[in-house]
Amino acid sequence: MLLILLISLGRILCTFARDPVWINPLNPNDPDRLPSGEEKSVLIVGGGLAGLSAALELAERGYSVTIKEKYTHIGGKLFCKPTKILNQTFYIEHGFHAWFYNYYQFKDIRKRLGIDKNFKSWDAVHYIFRNYLPEVIYSEGPYPLNLLGILSRSPNLKLTDAILSTLSLPDMIFYDFDHINKKYDNLTFHEWAIEKKVAQDFYDIIMKPALSVTLNEPETFSAAEMLAFIQIYFLTNSKADTREVANVNYYQAILGPWSDYLKKLNVNIQFDKEVVSLKIDEKNLNVYGSVDKDGDDATVYDWVVMAAEVGAVKKIFNNTLKFYNNSPSVKNVLSNCIQNHIGHMKVSPDYKVMRVWFDKQLNSSAPNILETPDFAPINLVAQYHLLEEEFATWAQKTGGSVIEFHCYTWSSFFSPNTSDDQVWSLISPTVREIYPEIFEKNFKILDYNVNSFQNFGSFEKGLLEYRPYVNSLVKNKLKNIYLAGDWIRTDYPVALMERAVSTGREAANQILLQDSVKQVPLLVVNKKGPGLF
Repeated sequence: MLLILLISLGRILCTFARDPVWINPLNPNDPDRLPSGEEKSVLIVGGGLAGLSAALELAERGYSVTIKEKYTHIGGKLFCKPTKILNQTFYIEHGFHAWFYNYYQFKDIRKRLGIDKNFKSWDAVHYIFRNYLPEVIYSEGPYPLNLLGILSRSPNLKLTDAILSTLSLPDMIFYDFDHINKKYDNLTFHEWAIEKKVAQDFYDIIMKPALSVTLNEPETFSAAEMLAFIQIYFLTNSKADTREVANVNYYQAILGPWSDYLKKLNVNIQFDKEVVSLKIDEKNLNVYGSVDKDGDDATVYDWVVMAAEVGAVKKIFNNTLKFYNNSPSVKNVLSNCIQNHIGHMKVSPDYKVMRVWFDKQLNSSAPNILETPDFAPINLVAQYHLLEEEFATWAQKTGGSVIEFHCYTWSSFFSPNTSDDQVWSLISPTVREIYPEIFEKNFKILDYNVNSFQNFGSFEKGLLEYRPYVNSLVKNKLKNIYLAGDWIRTDYPVALMERAVSTGREAANQILLQDSVKQVPLLVVNKKGPGLF
């Protein structure tokens, strides 16, 4: 009977997805690359996804590109580095990631690099809760049929949950990117849900899990940002919830091929090269180079792309301001950049990702990826021997398993100074609640790796008005420098990895436009929600 009601409601509320939108070049008649014999150099600060994206577009069009990466590996939040474990070398990632259907720029890059074979579908998301039955959630069909399908399959949700939550529907169905940003950035998503009288179980099962994996404090996350997430990952079309995972480690899947391609284009990737401050011409206010931790780089660059994570950018700008403290013109412009934008940006809480090699495996019914929104500090558990080839090979030989535990907002629960050898003892009581089998069958820990970070940008309420666009520094009269990264503001809905690669392309496009080289088009999520007929 419930299913009949849901289908009937879906027919009444006939909804149509919005197609993605092309942002076409502003200079379509300009040449595709720099003229023969013309040389232009670009310094890219940061070898994460934003920096790699900018480098790809510029190098293909004839620019001389130098990437300065602080660490000994590229990739930023997607990094993957060789690590000695159990007397063999494994490539260990920053942490588990998924690639969604609406990652249009990333899909384009994957196609250009010829790496689509390195990904496989992740068909459904498994959740466990403290106060609800486990859920297996997947989206089929356009909104609201996808939501109605989730309701019909759910052991917890009821049609009345959707009916009671109808006040929230206009902001999603009739989503308007610009209007939502203006109206709701000063509310947290939780405050929005209360204002819209979202049913508690609907919030707990559908909305709260998405909040728990943003790496921000869920209680402070901006309603405007979260409504954009819902548009990107759920509402915009019937495939929005479709996602993929890598079937090999991220270096083999993405970063190695990307790096090799850039090297063929003569991109100079400098590792262990930390930029301390920027060099600025005091007369014309052009940014033309950098002072690095190991000394002054005498190279004069035509352009600079600042593609580092938000904490690093703040540090670099503060150091630069100190250096030019006695230069009134430079000091004034830098102060404006910091006061209007960069100084307001924040870093989200610290987090840890622990990957453990066990001597046994969980029973076959345990999903390869499990989200655990009610079991903080553990937010996600991934069985890597069911995901990536090198870990599957090891598991087949040994009978063991490789399981990763994501622990977000770590310092909300434990000391930020927790040593790696203390992590398991602190999280094991929660692990026991999630997978008691590990303890009942006396799984033995053979080895482990812990990654500790505090490098995600904050998206708490009230930051949007200060969040810089790609060209905000130029608008503040600091010349020849553009921003890129997953914390940069855009004119269209985008988030996470796709925001990084999209703003990297935007930064490249700003340079291409100034040099009269045809810009690169972007395909982006529509700014409007699906609407009703």
